[in-house]
Amino acid sequence: MPEIEPATDHTHLANNGKVELSLDELAAIQPGMSRLMVEVSDRMWKCYHAGLARNRPLARYQLSQATKIMKSSLVVRPKYTEQMGRYINEEIAALRRVIESGEWEAFEASFEAVVAGANRYHEEFDKGYLVWKVPAEPPPYLDLTPRD
Repeated sequence: MPEIEPATDHTHLANNGKVELSLDELAAIQPGMSRLMVEVSDRMWKCYHAGLARNRPLARYQLSQATKIMKSSLVVRPKYTEQMGRYINEEIAALRRVIESGEWEAFEASFEAVVAGANRYHEEFDKGYLVWKVPAEPPPYLDLTPRD
């Protein structure tokens, strides 16, 4: 059977109904780490205040969504893979265990370790000027009252 050469005389285009974009153009508009970390921060803010309210389903959901965003960030910034994996498997996993077990007396200390870990990695990657903290007030648009 003859060997088939891959085609090189075509491009793949995506059409959103308004414009056709090449794969390179699509790649260029994907969110980078800074945009994704804003989404992570927002989810973690909600997780924190849901935990303070002892709303396990909401805290669990927000932490899960934040973790998914952290994992997807590695597609655009693979240089953080080792450290992000460690962070997810250590600090985030410990917080998840606290939420799942309902050990609310350990929640704040566990969350403090999550914040300290994030800021430690900012330092490690010469981004020490990024000092993450959780807003003291809960999101005003979200009812944190537990439903169960």
